[in-house]
Amino acid sequence: MNNYFIDMIIIFSYFLGVIAAAHALFSKGNPRSALIWVYVCLFIPFIGAFFYIIFGVNRIKLVSQKWRSYGLYQLPVNLTPGTPHPEYDIAALTPYQQELSHVGNQLFKSKITAGCKITPLYDGTQAYPQMLAAITEAKERIYLSTYIFGAQGIGEKFIEALGAAVKRGVEVKVMIDGVGSLYTWPRAKGKLKALGVDARIFSPLGFSVKDLRCLNLRSHEKIMVVDGALGFTGGMNIHEKNLGSIDELPKIHDLHFKVEGPIISDLQDAFLRNWYFNSKQTPKQQLYYDNRIKGNMGVRSVTTGPYQAYPVTQFLLVAAINAAKQHIRIMTPYFIIGSALNVALIEATLRGVKVELILPESNNLSFVKGASEALFLPLLNFGVKVYYRKGHFTHSKIFIVDDNYVFLGSSNMDTRSFYLNFEFNLEVYSKDLAGQLLEHFKVSRKISREITAEWLQNQKFIIKLRNSICKLFSPYL
Repeated sequence: MNNYFIDMIIIFSYFLGVIAAAHALFSKGNPRSALIWVYVCLFIPFIGAFFYIIFGVNRIKLVSQKWRSYGLYQLPVNLTPGTPHPEYDIAALTPYQQELSHVGNQLFKSKITAGCKITPLYDGTQAYPQMLAAITEAKERIYLSTYIFGAQGIGEKFIEALGAAVKRGVEVKVMIDGVGSLYTWPRAKGKLKALGVDARIFSPLGFSVKDLRCLNLRSHEKIMVVDGALGFTGGMNIHEKNLGSIDELPKIHDLHFKVEGPIISDLQDAFLRNWYFNSKQTPKQQLYYDNRIKGNMGVRSVTTGPYQAYPVTQFLLVAAINAAKQHIRIMTPYFIIGSALNVALIEATLRGVKVELILPESNNLSFVKGASEALFLPLLNFGVKVYYRKGHFTHSKIFIVDDNYVFLGSSNMDTRSFYLNFEFNLEVYSKDLAGQLLEHFKVSRKISREITAEWLQNQKFIIKLRNSICKLFSPYL
């Protein structure tokens, strides 16, 4: 009887493995991912199927579809209710911009929004005072989403300002990523809750089925919206290391952006989508945003996450590279791209486009830097210019093409941002903004050293070995 019972368990385990392997075979678009899951399910009975059910099945798309069924909770201020975004005059765009705008129209439901103003803020010394001032002046609601929220130094000032806003009767919602919250101690959530702030952890680390299922999925968005009228987004967390002083530069250099104009509704909606995903709470009433013209920039929001069937951010960047005529300038802290972007960058250099990439020489994730270096050689051999910025860690993320197109926001140039993270970015069709960021790029390039193929090949064996090992894990970094 005991042997019969054991035999039935073994048969059931293999049967479950076959079913899970078949599901992976039909549902996984990436052949490498499908192959790995099929192997795990078939050759590690029961355990492989269990891990596939927990980590391999994407249920997030259903949650996103349910959110969309509620509609967008937004109405314009000072205009007739229901008035849509002022749509950008496509005829005013350059031929390159028109070509790329058409790609964006096909990939995203959002159109290019006119009447916007995007202002770059360099390091916490510029960004944090403006963000704190906006919180202090808030009258109705504050929505804040971040990956890291330190509870000391500048973080403590944010906590105090948000608590004071609650006392004034302002609705305040704060969302901090579950992994990002582990970067600092003490935790900001406890201090925020003590002051009456509705603070939540996005996908907290735990041992429940839900927690394990979302363990690898992070909210990397950085969004703050105040009264539906003023927004901030980019790559900057709330962290003391982003704030320098008169005598000391910031330990982390970064870029953030002040956002004004009708595109504010997209920031607000992106926050609420993630808030719903995390808490299942929908707004109790329709929310307003300021639809007035604030500038002359055309902007499109690019909200992405693991609920999407395809890595649309990667598609968009490939299209931007393929359409480039003169220059492509990229600044990112992490650079682990797939073959599609690699080939696109190499083909751009073959067409005569100048491609420049600035990465931090001092990286907070040494294994990611190692994986990047292992992938440099083909790019260098075909003329892509790669620089390491000296000094403290640079977390800035900008993508500038032909001095009139900018892609900015929370996404890194890596697999995790393309496939796994919830990210928020903006396409900005503006020669003015591109010019401002180009000056920042040039300043960074002056304090950088160029990486050459010879330098890579002359590295010590132990460094090459480390980089090659790190490269093996590049699809998951």
